[in-house]
Amino acid sequence: MSVFLLSRRDCLKALLALPWVNAPAALAASSQSVTTSEDRIIAINWLAAETLLSLGITPLAVSDVGYFRRRIAEPVLPENVQDIGPYWEPNIELIAALKPTLILSDMIAPALLDSLQRIAPVQVVSVYPAAGDLWLALVSFTAGLGKTFSASAQAAQLTDRATRTLRDGQQRLSRVAGQRILVAVRSQDGKYATVYGRNSLPDAILIRLGLRNAWTQPVGAMGTANVSVEKLASLPADWLFYTELPTTLTQISRLRQPDGLWQQLPLVAVGRARELTHFFPFGGLTTATGLAQHITTALTEPDSHA
Repeated sequence: MSVFLLSRRDCLKALLALPWVNAPAALAASSQSVTTSEDRIIAINWLAAETLLSLGITPLAVSDVGYFRRRIAEPVLPENVQDIGPYWEPNIELIAALKPTLILSDMIAPALLDSLQRIAPVQVVSVYPAAGDLWLALVSFTAGLGKTFSASAQAAQLTDRATRTLRDGQQRLSRVAGQRILVAVRSQDGKYATVYGRNSLPDAILIRLGLRNAWTQPVGAMGTANVSVEKLASLPADWLFYTELPTTLTQISRLRQPDGLWQQLPLVAVGRARELTHFFPFGGLTTATGLAQHITTALTEPDSHA
């Protein structure tokens, strides 16, 4: 439940009821910041943080800033943005000291949510999982965020650019339309992977590029399924795009566990696998645009490297 104050915050109450989304980094770099002296925003939710930055709005603080930068390369998170700890256990004392006017949060434990509401108005960002079409939810989220911070023009530009990127990508991919694409995250031990199916961001992008998602089997509420690498070996697919969590444990596990299973995957063996060095599967339009461009380049310029 969101709690809001008066004046400007009454406006926030009405506008924050809308679903929102995010936008391309190039435009964010060129757009002038639209925040005012009374806009002191803390973004616990990364989708919200990415969206704010893409609109030219710098939050006071973000959850786990170091990991944020490793997962989301664009838009760039400025060095002066403070770290308020992990999203599941934010530093309540630090948040209170920052005196925010708005907190954009994940769905967290009720006790934590109550503590945040005692500090400032709270909006729980709930685009993922989407109740309907994910892409439309992201577009609506972008528009709502832009309206809240008097940045409707910037939000429209961001949405237009993302839409244009996907349309252009579909045209470039017309000769390979319908190819089956698998998007996955390798597990820390290299034996399993998380694949993205229906109702996920990769799926929404593939549909708009005129491609097909190779994973058509059941998924959870967030559009994902955890499967063994052996199962991926028999999956009909034309291309594989993958990433792995950039953690120390993953790096250590890689040294201890040879990539034999992974290297034996048919798509890896024939050179039809590309690594996504930065990818946040629950991001917004900036993330979506980057993934679309990556896939388009790989399928139209097969000799290119990820």
